[in-house]
Amino acid sequence: MLIPDSFDWIFFDCFNTLIDDFDETGDESGLAPMYHVPVEVGLYESTEAFRQDYHRWRKANLSGKAKERTLQERMRLIFQTYRPDAEAAQVEQCIQTMAAQFAIIYPQTLRLPPGVAAMLDYWQGRVKMGVVSNFFLANWPEQFLTHYGLRQYFDFVLDSAACGWRKPGLEIYQVALAQTNVSDLSRVLFIGDHLRNDMMTPMRLGMQAVHFDRSNDRPNASPSPANVLSIDHWEAFRL
Repeated sequence: MLIPDSFDWIFFDCFNTLIDDFDETGDESGLAPMYHVPVEVGLYESTEAFRQDYHRWRKANLSGKAKERTLQERMRLIFQTYRPDAEAAQVEQCIQTMAAQFAIIYPQTLRLPPGVAAMLDYWQGRVKMGVVSNFFLANWPEQFLTHYGLRQYFDFVLDSAACGWRKPGLEIYQVALAQTNVSDLSRVLFIGDHLRNDMMTPMRLGMQAVHFDRSNDRPNASPSPANVLSIDHWEAFRL
């Protein structure tokens, strides 16, 4: 595919775009390895019961919302909502254990998608680049981009936990745009794996957008609609 050349900036999503973290079950929460902790401390009877409550809370409180909630805030709100009679000390023990295990296990799930470094090499010097990512722990996207040797390509890395706003709310895109000197938003191209976050909302703001279609290698991912500009591997992201 030939990408149009009428832009000065590229904004990238981070996870499942520049760095992969989806697992073989298609779980997107990042918490699957920690579902057992609320059971072990006596807050839940089964991992499946906690999983259902977490995704029910996430759908009700994060889908389409602008305000970000950190990992710890999410857990407190879930227990307040679904286990209101739980002892405060028991809840805090569970949250601390989950956060500590997440810090150990999550980095082990990460890997780079094929061709990402070569793609960034290609664009470096042609345009300016930034990262705009949802994540529930501040500065983690930047840390992992640094770890994998990708941070050098970007003028800025913005994550939702650090700035307090998440995609698809308009605020995080506006914070990102403030990092640039662009007055014509059509000179910015947004690319990522999420149709609404990385394509539909940026286009509504006046940016260009490309969908990184992961449906060939990511369980449960939706393929690109026929009428949207898309790629399915980084080798295709060229002028």
